[in-house]
Amino acid sequence: MRARNPLRFHLPLALVLLWLLPHTAARAAEVELPVTLDHQVVHQALTQQLFNGPEGSAELFRDSQNCNSLILTEPRVDADETGQLRLTTRVNARVGTPVAGRCLLPLNWSGVVETLEQAHVPVGGSTVAFRIVDSRILSTDAESATLSGTVWDWVKGHVHPKLGAVTIDFSTAVQDLRGLLLDVLPGDEANRQAVAQTLVLRSAATTADGLVIRFALQPPPIPVDWDAAEEAPLTAQELARWDASWQAWDAFATWLIKDLAAPSDPHLRRALAEVLLETRHDLRATLAADQLAGEPVRELFLATWSRLAPLLQRSELAAADGTRSLQLATFVTGANALQALDNAAPHLGMNLDQHTLRRLARMLTPTVTEQQLNYDTHVDPELRALLGLDPQFDAGEAPPTPLPLAWLIPRAEAASIDRALVETLTGWIPAAGDLDRYLAAMEQLLDESIAAERKRNKVPAQFFPLYENLVRATAWQESCWRQFVERDGEIAPIQSSAGSVGLMQINKHVWRNVYDLEALEDDVGYNARAGNEILAHYLVDYAIRRKEHEVRGEVDDLVRATYGVYNGGPSHLSRYRRAETNDYLKGIDAGFWKKYQAIRKQGAEAVKQCY
Repeated sequence: MRARNPLRFHLPLALVLLWLLPHTAARAAEVELPVTLDHQVVHQALTQQLFNGPEGSAELFRDSQNCNSLILTEPRVDADETGQLRLTTRVNARVGTPVAGRCLLPLNWSGVVETLEQAHVPVGGSTVAFRIVDSRILSTDAESATLSGTVWDWVKGHVHPKLGAVTIDFSTAVQDLRGLLLDVLPGDEANRQAVAQTLVLRSAATTADGLVIRFALQPPPIPVDWDAAEEAPLTAQELARWDASWQAWDAFATWLIKDLAAPSDPHLRRALAEVLLETRHDLRATLAADQLAGEPVRELFLATWSRLAPLLQRSELAAADGTRSLQLATFVTGANALQALDNAAPHLGMNLDQHTLRRLARMLTPTVTEQQLNYDTHVDPELRALLGLDPQFDAGEAPPTPLPLAWLIPRAEAASIDRALVETLTGWIPAAGDLDRYLAAMEQLLDESIAAERKRNKVPAQFFPLYENLVRATAWQESCWRQFVERDGEIAPIQSSAGSVGLMQINKHVWRNVYDLEALEDDVGYNARAGNEILAHYLVDYAIRRKEHEVRGEVDDLVRATYGVYNGGPSHLSRYRRAETNDYLKGIDAGFWKKYQAIRKQGAEAVKQCY
């Protein structure tokens, strides 16, 4: 997988125009950071602060003789047709006249009270309060009922103050967000504090979609002498820290998407998995760049957040329970604040190291452990399942056979890979005289790997012939059917500068935690099966699912689309047919298509062109 276009980011046109203005530092406009919480967060506040009695009740009044009492139960929160917050709650009222230890003329009434409320932020505060704008009594959830004005006034006199006293406290969120800014911003503490302290809770409003909270941030002006035309390459000291930085970023991004995907529906899980693959392809491109400059982790973060942020508006995530909703709101606001600062004040830069990334993680999940955020290379069944693969990887290996040269016996429809064949191919760098024998052995390995994939029934039968040639052509394009090469006088696994290894050039950064990285290098059978699984996944779950073969009416477009994803990530699915695809990628796709056609006509004989 050899697409090596490093990330590039372009400053907004507004900044370019700003540089053309006279050399005075204009004050930057305040940045609003809105986030929508599900109405469930209001319900949780009611439960914790008011409806905390037996069986979720709220006793608002009871006199000493039990003659007069008012109890609320069954609170429900939603929005009315105008977007105002609507709270309905069942009321059990007893009204009488206590005389000499007796209750005269008691009236028992049970109904439903409906209140309409508007959210607001008290001046200078970090809480959201609610102002009652209307209320009425219902006999059921839908039908109006009448009650004497005196009794209704008595009910309102107790209900309104209690409901109006319920608030949602965002002070912890504000402090966490300011702390994040202090950690992320470079420079002296006074300047960092000055920026961080501008973050405030500005306003709140109720809508049909939920409770909209608006934080605000005041970026500093861009210095008149600041020039972003070219960023200096990383120094030797910065390069020494780079390994720790990118590993911290990769571990954080992987944990984040797994955490967000855990409660999500299948559609959203697929979208989040795609973001993770794109994030890892971004990292691969950055690691393969000839020269690093600026703040690579910042660029990786911003690229990922631009894809992830729209997904976090989905109702599946927004409709979390109250605590999770607040945590998600804080996290989203923190990430949006970093993005907003980068847009409005790019001269500030970002210090996204392990410490700041972990602070960001704990905004979302305070209980996350160090171990969960550590970088490791162990195969993770949970991650495999998220990506749409079987939780356990089937390497398709058969036990070794005792027969000598057993791999020479044809196994055209074998559903497993012969270990004797793998051992024969291990370390084999073919000389001119044994090229035919080598290609025959590698062809058999690919055939056995393809047969093992057929056994999984992932690829629909009508597309399987296409898939077979896709595998063979991809192995040719990626490695010329090689697992090993000679390097510095020694036999070593073939590896690209971007970290792709072996026969199928499986990238170690993209597929970390999905495959055994050592086996990808040392075991050609394992590498072949991994490549087969990835191609089957991309063919079925991307190209076929998104009907690439119907766009132009060409079934072979499934092959082109699948290879584009294999080479560059999910966003490359349709690059083969896009006019704006750059010449570098067009050249890669043209080379692959030529190989695919040759494989289809000539089989393994065509691969001799490599040697």
